[in-house]
Amino acid sequence: MILTTNDDEVWIIESEELVDGLMGMDVIVDGTVVGLDRLKADWIGVSSTGT
Repeated sequence: MILTTNDDEVWIIESEELVDGLMGMDVIVDGTVVGLDRLKADWIGVSSTGT
């Protein structure tokens, strides 16, 4: 999954969870940075705006 932040930063998200249903939605990702542009997600969920 590729995530673009509100500041136009791009992150590659590594996750063991199925996240296909979150594509195109505003999400919150909790995890650990594991590279210059990679984040190992511990949790991914829809943000309160949900768009």
